[in-house]
Amino acid sequence: MTLAGKGGAAACYQFATRGLRATADASRDAMTRTLTYDTEMEVGFVAEDGALLGALQRACDGPAGAMQRGTPGCVVRVGPGTLHVLVTLARLECDETKILNRHVRPILAAITKTIGKPARYFGRDWIDVGSRPIAHVGFGHERASGRTVVEAFVAVRTPFTVDGHARASYGGKEPTTLEALCGKVDDDKLVRSLVAGAESFTVVPRKHATLAISDADPPWAARVDEAIGPVCAGRDASGRMRVGGEWMGSFDAVVDLEARLLRGEPVRASVDAAFTAPHTALFGIRSLDSFARALEAAFR
Repeated sequence: MTLAGKGGAAACYQFATRGLRATADASRDAMTRTLTYDTEMEVGFVAEDGALLGALQRACDGPAGAMQRGTPGCVVRVGPGTLHVLVTLARLECDETKILNRHVRPILAAITKTIGKPARYFGRDWIDVGSRPIAHVGFGHERASGRTVVEAFVAVRTPFTVDGHARASYGGKEPTTLEALCGKVDDDKLVRSLVAGAESFTVVPRKHATLAISDADPPWAARVDEAIGPVCAGRDASGRMRVGGEWMGSFDAVVDLEARLLRGEPVRASVDAAFTAPHTALFGIRSLDSFARALEAAFR
């Protein structure tokens, strides 16, 4: 499966290793930077140990020193044994409900080819090998433009979990690494298998603005458990009500919801209007009522 959209060109940018801050910067830059191709993929290893918070999380959701990436979801551990895959699409060519299902396929194929065991995806925020989670996958989306970012952190040697293995999303399965399951992994073969999914291979240096999570925002005021993790709500350092957590969705839907709340519109009507608009992506949420419950508790 090629990573290119319908009739569009795709390019892959390979890097050997990238530091923690540069990894966070690349992730956060992906939703807004100018693209040369319709689809662009960056692939390589993280050079430093650390943790990356989801785009809708706060400092209280991760360990001290964690930085913030550009895609929503749970906090992810990274290190020299982490393969980082970042795919940016100028526009989405599939239904919003199929973002991960479609775009994790090249990653599944590359892992399967490299280790000789099937890598599978079962509709959550992780990739399975041997009934064990071995990678985090997530996405960012803007419904107005269709810009979409799919991101994966593959635990080749460094585990991708930070604070234990008890997340609801894992369904009782214990995360591990590829090398713990299969022995020594050929890093070069894994990367070559991934870039084979793009139409051209180009090595291009990247420059990213320095971006880091703010420690100014207080801990979340309310949390409601959901399918893959909590929905959170609470005021930020300026006093404005915000929503976040480990779920994923269209960034402009979040902006819409928070703007409605700022105007004083009713909570439940605001949630419905923001997340039921056409082309809105929403993942990891069983019921919109979870947003309303978290917000109502936070307002109290």
